[in-house]
Formats: sequence, C-alpha cells, structure tokens
Amino acid sequence: MHGNNQEKNTYVRKQILNTLLHMMKEQDFDSIVISDLTKQAGVGRASFYRNYADKKDVLIQEAERLHKEWKEQFESEEHTEANELLISLLDFYKAHSVFYLSLYDVGLTSIIQDSIVDQKAITPDMPNAIAYLQSSLAYMVYGWVIEWVKRGMMESGTELAMMFAQTEKERMTK
Repeated sequence: MHGNNQEKNTYVRKQILNTLLHMMKEQDFDSIVISDLTKQAGVGRASFYRNYADKKDVLIQEAERLHKEWKEQFESEEHTEANELLISLLDFYKAHSVFYLSLYDVGLTSIIQDSIVDQKAITPDMPNAIAYLQSSLAYMVYGWVIEWVKRGMMESGTELAMMFAQTEKERMTK
C-alpha cells in the first residue's frame, strides 16, 4: 500500500475493525484470537499492537471515534428544538447500526453505555445535584438505546421522538 504513515495506519485500523466485526458474526467474541484476526485482516501483529491493547480496545476506540464524529457533526449545526440532541444521536446510531448491533450481539453494551455516560462529562467538582441529574439522564438514554438496539433499531430518531411525544400526550390525557 502506498501513502503516508497516517493513511497506512488508517487502512490497518479499518481492516482490523471490519475483520473483527465479521469474525464476531461467525464465532464467540472470547474465542477470537489476535493471530487469526490479523491474518484474516491481512495485517501484522505488530500493527495490531501498535494501535490496540486487545480486541475489546478495537471496539472501544471505534465507539469513541464514532461518538466524537457525531458530537462534531451535531455541534456544527444550528438547533432550535430541545429533543434534537436525542434525535441526532439515535439517527447517528441507526446510521452505524452494524457496529452497535454487533456490540449488543456479543454482550458488550458497556461500550455503548460508557460512550453515552462519558458524553455527559460528569466531574467530581460538579455540584451533586447537577452530577446526579446528568447521570440519571445519561443512564435513561442508555436504557432507551439498549432497548431500541435489542428490538433491531427499526425506528429512526425522529420516529422514536414522535412515539415518545405521542405516548406522553396519551399519558397526560388519562
């Protein structure tokens, strides 16, 4: 492969991720070994360990990369509605459903949880009430996302927001 080191490293990382996601469909995550992963990806073991600590780290780094991509995209747009953040996040997850469904299928939903909770940037110096509120919101979003993933991610973020609004409207009229 020609190109600079960054292009080569991007290629290696993409090969490792795509191969790992493919292998996860065919075998138990715990049974995947790095030597088989690198062989199938067509990259060296040294390239793997230059980028990752282990195979779970591949998925963690991809979740972090995706979350950063979503956040940059969201922050670059103008927003007027309160629910736009959740809709945007859910639509982004749906656009990358292969990755998020793969995490769910192998029992690594903690990676999704961590990216949602980390997004709230809860710090020790926050007042307790704010930290508790931020935490409860993050875990509520995580609960929605996991149930939605479990059910196959059928709806878009907009469709989910409309379902929530309709349910709330029905609850208020009772």
